[in-house]
Amino acid sequence: MGKLDKRVALIFGGTSGLGEATAKLYAKEGARVAIAGRNEEKAQAIIDAIEAEGGEAIFVAVDVKDSQAIAAAVNGTIDRLGGLDILYNGAGILDNYDLIEDTDEALFDEVIAVNLKAPWVAAKHALKHMAEKGSGVIINVASQATAMVGVGGTPYMSSKYGLVGQTRQLAHEYGPKGIKVNVLSPGFIDTPMTEGIEDKRLLKSPLGRAGTPEEIAKTSLFLASDDSDYIQGQNIIQDGGWTLGGYPVD
Repeated sequence: MGKLDKRVALIFGGTSGLGEATAKLYAKEGARVAIAGRNEEKAQAIIDAIEAEGGEAIFVAVDVKDSQAIAAAVNGTIDRLGGLDILYNGAGILDNYDLIEDTDEALFDEVIAVNLKAPWVAAKHALKHMAEKGSGVIINVASQATAMVGVGGTPYMSSKYGLVGQTRQLAHEYGPKGIKVNVLSPGFIDTPMTEGIEDKRLLKSPLGRAGTPEEIAKTSLFLASDDSDYIQGQNIIQDGGWTLGGYPVD
């Protein structure tokens, strides 16, 4: 018996990094997994790995900047897998760390669309199904940026702070209907999104290293499972202690 037996999980951003690790762990724990993204080839490799371990997974094509595509991904998952119990909003992009005066408005719109609007649209359609059956889990992936500044420009920081507010409001509105909504805020994790980025502050943090996708996936499992049923509307920061502060760059 796995922690997610007989449950259906839809994972946005599931074709690499945190989403990939989470999809594999969810499947190992008994969930039937829909991997939503743009790269079918990458998704198929993940599906093959899941199926080789006896799990079940499908690919759902989506561009998270397209609201209709997000709705189709949610509804398609429900149709193909017979329901939806866990929504994992893990798609995200960075900005250029530029000052606001040097930031193009189009970039701001793109970051907000992917990091903040897409989870809202996905939740909007998933909650219709979850509220009807009286149960469900939503996990929004934010960032250690929700506990500090200086790890992105204004578009990225605005999107991640906004995602926390969005999550708390959904928890307030839908917690009484049996739905658990929380934020998972990773620190600097070794993924394709952080490749090529160096930050000396990481070396001064208590653990002094980047995290791994598998470490974050374990927390995602906790938040998706019954083990966390008394946690609601919270921002779980998993950053190796970076945001504790007190570690100045030499």
